[in-house]
Amino acid sequence: MTPEPLALSVEDLEERLEEILEAALSSRRTVTGLAQEWASRPVGQQQTLLHWLPILARINPELAFQCARQLPLFLDRLNDESLKSWLGAIMTRYDQEGLQKALELLKQGPQRHDRMEGTLFLSDLVGELTVFVTGLGGRRLAIEEGAEPHTNTETLFLPVSVCLENRTGESRRLYHCLAAHLWGLGRFGTFFPGLMQCLELYPDPDQAARIYLALESHRVDAILTRTFPGLGRFMAQWHADRDRLPDSWRAPVSALMAPDAQRELSLDHLAGLYGASCPLPSPLPFHGAALYRPALQEMQRRVEQERLLFRKTVGEAIRGSQPVAMPGVRARELELEYDLLPDGSTFEMRLDGQPLLLPESFHPVMRSIVQDLGCIPPEYLSAAGSGGYALMESMRQEEQPTEAVARAEEADGRVIRYYDEWDCHRNDYRKAWCVLREQPISPTDDPVVASVLEKYHGLWQGIRRSFELLRGGDLWLRRQERGDEVDMDALVCSLVDRRTGVEMDSRLFRYRLHKERDVATLILVDMSGSTKGWVNDAIRESLVLLCKALQVLGDRFAVYGFSSMTRKHCDSFVIKSFEQPYHPEVERNIAGICPKDYTRMGVFLRHAAYRLNQQEARIRLLITLSDGKPEDYDSFQDGYRGRYGMEDTRQALIEARRTGIHPFCITIDTEARDYLPHLYGPARFVVMDDVRTLPLKIADIYRRLTT
Repeated sequence: MTPEPLALSVEDLEERLEEILEAALSSRRTVTGLAQEWASRPVGQQQTLLHWLPILARINPELAFQCARQLPLFLDRLNDESLKSWLGAIMTRYDQEGLQKALELLKQGPQRHDRMEGTLFLSDLVGELTVFVTGLGGRRLAIEEGAEPHTNTETLFLPVSVCLENRTGESRRLYHCLAAHLWGLGRFGTFFPGLMQCLELYPDPDQAARIYLALESHRVDAILTRTFPGLGRFMAQWHADRDRLPDSWRAPVSALMAPDAQRELSLDHLAGLYGASCPLPSPLPFHGAALYRPALQEMQRRVEQERLLFRKTVGEAIRGSQPVAMPGVRARELELEYDLLPDGSTFEMRLDGQPLLLPESFHPVMRSIVQDLGCIPPEYLSAAGSGGYALMESMRQEEQPTEAVARAEEADGRVIRYYDEWDCHRNDYRKAWCVLREQPISPTDDPVVASVLEKYHGLWQGIRRSFELLRGGDLWLRRQERGDEVDMDALVCSLVDRRTGVEMDSRLFRYRLHKERDVATLILVDMSGSTKGWVNDAIRESLVLLCKALQVLGDRFAVYGFSSMTRKHCDSFVIKSFEQPYHPEVERNIAGICPKDYTRMGVFLRHAAYRLNQQEARIRLLITLSDGKPEDYDSFQDGYRGRYGMEDTRQALIEARRTGIHPFCITIDTEARDYLPHLYGPARFVVMDDVRTLPLKIADIYRRLTT
């Protein structure tokens, strides 16, 4: 049996505190008073102090010294989670606003972090909730902290923490119910483009919105309960108070729980309840705030964006189709059929009666349009004039950016994003710690592509053939009115029908429908200074072979280079974006890959995951080409080396896997076998002992990853 630790004496504490706080001490400042104060504390509190002080001292010794002085005032009323949250908030304030602001927050005390047992913080659940909401269906939504829980239909804003009287499990369920309810408001039609006009019919639109959202909350909860019975059982414990509804609300709420209830019913009941000046029922804990303007603003932006994307995609599909010439057909007729299913919508588009092939990745956009507008509007499908479906010219006019946007792009030309970074010492994130600039790479005219294809001519032919075999096969649609060739089975059956006196079927053709692979791949290329020389040449050669193979295969892919010089200078170089076709400009970008600075890996993995998660694909693959461990320019406060850099990289990979991304690493670091299993896990990396073999194997590695 392990003996319980003994409380430290004044002398022992003084020695430990001097060692930790040495940088903050001076001839006029000692730790004697601190040691005497803490010597009278229970041993558990002494251990808590000695756990947190080194973490704080690593960030700023003065901050650690002041915390040691202030903690005795509050420690008695804080549990471990509350203390972690409070100190985490102080460290975040220091990271973002400096020492003085952090000391002000320290002097204010725990305030909202002074919680009882059972408190649950959003930061501990954000990954779990992201996967949960994605599993519900519909759009992929982000989750962020918000002063009031609400949704703008793209992001769920949830409270920083939830506490239900010493019941951590109940707090977790409340978070899930809140996330599901806000998701349901966006998914089941509560917000729609004409909502503002409906609310403005009343003298006080905000009051009308509160009544409408209260009604819709009950309708959405009823749908969630029917669709997800397990979730409904969690909600039932709060809905048990429905009998306490005001009398005037009972009939409307009962009607809204019917399976065929739509938002129009809520609008009908809104008129009666508003005119009667009925009191609002008390909101349930997971119903959130009655905010509707953020949702309508975001919806307006998304509807316009998806309208342009719909017309562009359909226009390109029509332009690329090869219609069968039929006598008497003057204009090309576009038809769309779709079925609304519980897990989404299925679509089939026809042009002149024949199936029109649209990318599988475009179906989520059509589902999103149906979700927002209730249907694909007829004007989205209307032909432009008697000459046919002439979309392209109008699209080019609609897609021109506004003058203000164009000036902003010309003035900067770089995308700046802020990313959290995992600090293993404090076991928490440093909020918005890294500044990433996404910018174009400087292309060169080095004929690297031509020289690689000449150098590896024999190898490239084999790679090309093997990748051609991986391309999606063709699907034949039989018994069509028009098609690529005669359907012999249908013809035989029709001839038999004719002989027996039955009217012949006119569907005598079959149509070749190309079946696409549904893979999106992002390749991260290490451009740190350690890749100088023949290592950089091998990386460029490998990229040429892989990009050419992916072009043959038809997979969507992007290539980004990365290099850093401290957390404030993390540069992501766009070699090829997902939207950019593979053309000579991309080859010039590959030729422009050159060694630069350091490898702050975590921020670049998070940015790559952000870009990948914008792609709707069944398989999302993140491949990293690197030559060594993650590290960055070392300084007292910004030491991205050793365990710190490794754990941040590992956490970024965990975050990516939670969103359904499959990370894989290809490295030429001969010592990588010692640390890559910890970062990526077994069978998720490959080590090249000889960098010269990298171009020979990279295409084969990709082929194995996607089959």
